[in-house]
Amino acid sequence: MYDSFAIVLKNFLSYREASLDFRGLHTACICGANGAGKSSLLEAITWALWGQSRAATEDDVIHAGEAFSRVDFEFSLNGEIYRIIRSRQRSRGSFLEFQIKSQEQFRSVTDKGMRATQQGINAYLKLDYDTFINSAYLRQGRAEEFMLRRPNERKQILADLLKLDQYETLSVQAKDLARQFKGQGEEIEKSLQPLEEQLQLRSQLQQQLSEADGEFKRLQAIQEGQQEQLKSLQVSEHQRHIWQQHLTLQQSQFQNCQQDCRRLQKELEALKAQLADLQKLLQQEAEIKAGYQELLTLQQQEDSFNEKFHAYQEAEQKRQQLEQALLKQSNELMLQLRQVQTRLESLEQQEQEHRTPSGTHRRSPGRTQTTSRTSPALSGIGQTSASGFALTSATPAVPY
Repeated sequence: MYDSFAIVLKNFLSYREASLDFRGLHTACICGANGAGKSSLLEAITWALWGQSRAATEDDVIHAGEAFSRVDFEFSLNGEIYRIIRSRQRSRGSFLEFQIKSQEQFRSVTDKGMRATQQGINAYLKLDYDTFINSAYLRQGRAEEFMLRRPNERKQILADLLKLDQYETLSVQAKDLARQFKGQGEEIEKSLQPLEEQLQLRSQLQQQLSEADGEFKRLQAIQEGQQEQLKSLQVSEHQRHIWQQHLTLQQSQFQNCQQDCRRLQKELEALKAQLADLQKLLQQEAEIKAGYQELLTLQQQEDSFNEKFHAYQEAEQKRQQLEQALLKQSNELMLQLRQVQTRLESLEQQEQEHRTPSGTHRRSPGRTQTTSRTSPALSGIGQTSASGFALTSATPAVPY
């Protein structure tokens, strides 16, 4: 019929953007999982050529959430390269352009109005949408559509598919030629009548004409019989091909069912294994409950120990703070003591400088008394430091 070159899809059915190049391919096989969009590619071709698809409404061909859809389809037919551009604006309308390639560029052959343009495309293809989906294209889930039609509809589809109307045209032309020859024969007979006396071979010419007419009728009858036989054979061959495709489809469905059975059997075995594991767990219910109770008890003990440890950490932190305060106080007292001692030594030195030699021996006991007075202060500091350490060591320890 025709050879596909390329197709470009924009927001068509399940595709946002897609393009395929068929150049160099004689037969192409599109494989994929269910719902992957295989049939959408074929629907894009039928929509581009005839503006019809499996969609319920015209806007349903537009991808969900988009405002328009477009398909560019390029193909060759009878040595010419054509391109069809069909687009659809949601809730607005459709656009159709038909182009032919000439000198490496496409020029438009679009008629006025989409209906006229579509009729021109059908005339170039010599095939309409119904004939296509009942012969070359078996739509998904509708392989038996051709067999469900009425006999006269099937006959018309096969006649359109096999181009039997060409033979009807030839038959009409043959009949026209027969009438023309017959009229010419009659005119010849009439023209020969005035010369009947002069022609001695008139009877022979008439006999030859009669024989030629009889031969022509015999050949015409043979031709008509052969045309009927050819039609019958072509219809039978096409029906055989359809039944062969139907058988292949049934075999494929049977293989898919077998694969599903094997998969379900494996799933059943896996469920049985899971059920056995669950039954084993149910048999260990008492042990699991006892272990769970023990876990709860341990968690409670752990919470109690955590509280005690937190109290211990707070007491230890308080003890360290007290030790640091005591150490600071001790250092301050020692600093004060050094300052007092330094001051006393300074005072004694001044006192010695002001003494007389005789007075020095008389006031020596006083110096001893001054030194003795500092000893209680030192003792007091030592006692304070010792009591501070005793207080620190008396801090009770928190058990963990």
